Amino acid sequence: MMAIVMLTDNSRHSLIDQSITAGIMIVVLMCTLFLLLGATHISKLIGNVGAAIISRVMGLILAAVALNNLLIGIRDFYI
Repeated sequence: MMAIVMLTDNSRHSLIDQSITAGIMIVVLMCTLFLLLGATHISKLIGNVGAAIISRVMGLILAAVALNNLLIGIRDFYI
């Protein structure tokens, strides 16, 4: 949300840039709304095993991103 606030700063960005940012934000929010409204159907479609697989894959991605950020922080601290 803070990124949206920064991208709609009146003194840095034109009205057209702010409108594009707002439009993209609305599209993302609508996609999120449709996914949340269809969550029951999606859950029935993929089943418990599919949900467990997606959960594990997302956990691995989260761990990889966290480790990457940690290593970048250590590198920037010492260099």
